[in-house]
Amino acid sequence: MKRLTAVLMATPLLGCAEQPVASATDAVDDFIVVSELEALDVVRFRDQFNYKIISDEYVILTSRGDYYLAQFRRRCHELNDNEFPPDIRYDRNKLRAGIDTIRGCRIDRLFALDEAQAQELEILGQGPGE
Repeated sequence: MKRLTAVLMATPLLGCAEQPVASATDAVDDFIVVSELEALDVVRFRDQFNYKIISDEYVILTSRGDYYLAQFRRRCHELNDNEFPPDIRYDRNKLRAGIDTIRGCRIDRLFALDEAQAQELEILGQGPGE
Protein backbone atom coordinates (compact mmCIF):
# COMPACT_ATOMS: atom_id res chain seq x y z
CA MET A 1 0.00 0.00 0.00
CA LYS A 2 2.85 2.39 0.84
CA ARG A 3 4.43 1.72 -2.57
CA LEU A 4 1.20 2.44 -4.41
CA THR A 5 0.77 5.71 -2.50
CA ALA A 6 4.34 6.76 -3.30
CA VAL A 7 3.88 5.97 -7.01
CA LEU A 8 0.57 7.85 -7.18
CA MET A 9 2.09 10.89 -5.48
CA ALA A 10 5.08 10.94 -7.85
CA THR A 11 3.04 10.57 -11.06
CA PRO A 12 1.87 14.23 -11.24
CA LEU A 13 5.45 15.37 -10.75
CA LEU A 14 6.55 13.38 -13.78
CA GLY A 15 4.04 15.23 -15.93
CA CYS A 16 5.49 18.56 -14.81
CA ALA A 17 9.04 17.44 -15.51
CA GLU A 18 8.22 16.55 -19.09
CA GLN A 19 6.56 19.85 -19.99
CA PRO A 20 8.67 21.59 -22.66
CA VAL A 21 9.91 25.07 -21.82
CA ALA A 22 8.52 27.69 -24.20
CA SER A 23 11.14 29.22 -26.48
CA ALA A 24 11.60 32.92 -27.12
CA THR A 25 10.18 32.39 -30.61
CA ASP A 26 6.99 30.87 -29.17
CA ALA A 27 6.73 33.74 -26.68
CA VAL A 28 7.08 36.32 -29.47
CA ASP A 29 4.48 34.49 -31.58
CA ASP A 30 2.08 34.71 -28.63
CA PHE A 31 2.98 38.37 -28.07
CA ILE A 32 2.07 39.23 -31.68
CA VAL A 33 -1.34 37.58 -31.33
CA VAL A 34 -2.16 38.99 -27.88
CA SER A 35 -0.98 42.51 -28.78
CA GLU A 36 -2.86 42.31 -32.09
CA LEU A 37 0.14 43.64 -34.02
CA GLU A 38 -0.63 44.30 -37.66
CA ALA A 39 1.86 43.33 -40.33
CA LEU A 40 3.36 46.15 -42.41
CA ASP A 41 4.49 45.88 -46.02
CA VAL A 42 7.09 48.66 -45.87
CA VAL A 43 9.02 50.40 -43.10
CA ARG A 44 10.69 53.73 -43.83
CA PHE A 45 13.98 54.70 -42.19
CA ARG A 46 15.57 58.14 -42.15
CA ASP A 47 18.98 56.70 -41.38
CA GLN A 48 20.57 53.31 -41.07
CA PHE A 49 18.85 51.03 -38.55
CA ASN A 50 20.21 48.95 -35.70
CA TYR A 51 18.84 45.62 -34.56
CA LYS A 52 18.68 43.51 -31.43
CA ILE A 53 18.35 39.74 -31.71
CA ILE A 54 15.34 38.30 -29.90
CA SER A 55 15.55 34.76 -31.32
CA ASP A 56 16.71 33.04 -34.51
CA GLU A 57 13.45 34.16 -36.13
CA TYR A 58 12.94 37.68 -34.73
CA VAL A 59 14.88 40.93 -34.37
CA ILE A 60 13.86 44.38 -33.15
CA LEU A 61 14.86 47.16 -35.53
CA THR A 62 15.49 50.63 -34.14
CA SER A 63 16.11 53.98 -35.77
CA ARG A 64 15.71 57.41 -34.14
CA GLY A 65 13.16 56.27 -31.57
CA ASP A 66 11.15 54.13 -33.97
CA TYR A 67 10.82 50.42 -33.17
CA TYR A 68 9.87 47.55 -35.46
CA LEU A 69 9.74 43.79 -35.10
CA ALA A 70 11.05 41.82 -38.08
CA GLN A 71 10.20 38.15 -38.53
CA PHE A 72 12.29 36.00 -40.87
CA ARG A 73 10.92 33.32 -43.18
CA ARG A 74 13.19 30.75 -41.56
CA ARG A 75 15.54 30.47 -38.63
CA CYS A 76 18.34 32.93 -39.33
CA HIS A 77 21.52 31.30 -38.08
CA GLU A 78 23.54 34.00 -39.86
CA LEU A 79 22.62 36.48 -37.11
CA ASN A 80 25.28 34.94 -34.88
CA ASP A 81 27.93 34.34 -37.57
CA ASN A 82 30.97 36.57 -37.87
CA GLU A 83 30.95 36.14 -41.64
CA PHE A 84 27.59 36.84 -43.17
CA PRO A 85 26.03 37.82 -46.49
CA PRO A 86 25.32 41.52 -46.97
CA ASP A 87 21.87 42.99 -46.52
CA ILE A 88 19.79 43.26 -49.66
CA ARG A 89 17.82 46.48 -49.81
CA TYR A 90 16.39 47.79 -53.02
CA ASP A 91 15.77 51.21 -51.51
CA ARG A 92 18.15 52.72 -48.96
CA ASN A 93 15.33 54.36 -46.97
CA LYS A 94 12.85 51.47 -47.00
CA LEU A 95 12.71 47.90 -45.76
CA ARG A 96 10.15 45.67 -47.45
CA ALA A 97 8.66 42.47 -46.10
CA GLY A 98 9.08 39.53 -48.46
CA ILE A 99 11.80 41.26 -50.50
CA ASP A 100 14.65 42.66 -48.39
CA THR A 101 17.05 40.74 -46.16
CA ILE A 102 19.02 41.26 -42.98
CA ARG A 103 22.30 39.32 -42.90
CA GLY A 104 21.08 37.25 -45.82
CA CYS A 105 17.80 36.20 -44.19
CA ARG A 106 14.63 37.26 -45.98
CA ILE A 107 12.19 39.29 -43.91
CA ASP A 108 8.75 37.68 -43.88
CA ARG A 109 6.79 40.18 -41.79
CA LEU A 110 7.32 43.59 -40.16
CA PHE A 111 5.40 45.04 -37.21
CA ALA A 112 5.41 48.55 -35.70
CA LEU A 113 6.12 48.65 -31.96
CA ASP A 114 6.07 51.28 -29.28
CA GLU A 115 8.95 51.58 -26.82
CA ALA A 116 7.20 49.55 -24.09
CA GLN A 117 6.47 46.70 -26.50
CA ALA A 118 10.09 46.70 -27.69
CA GLN A 119 11.31 46.47 -24.09
CA GLU A 120 8.90 43.63 -23.33
CA LEU A 121 10.09 41.71 -26.39
CA GLU A 122 13.72 42.18 -25.34
CA ILE A 123 12.86 40.63 -21.98
CA LEU A 124 11.12 37.72 -23.73
CA GLY A 125 14.29 37.16 -25.74
CA GLN A 126 16.33 36.91 -22.55
CA GLY A 127 13.96 34.40 -20.94
CA PRO A 128 14.63 30.70 -20.32
CA GLY A 129 14.12 28.11 -23.00
CA GLU A 130 16.48 29.22 -25.75
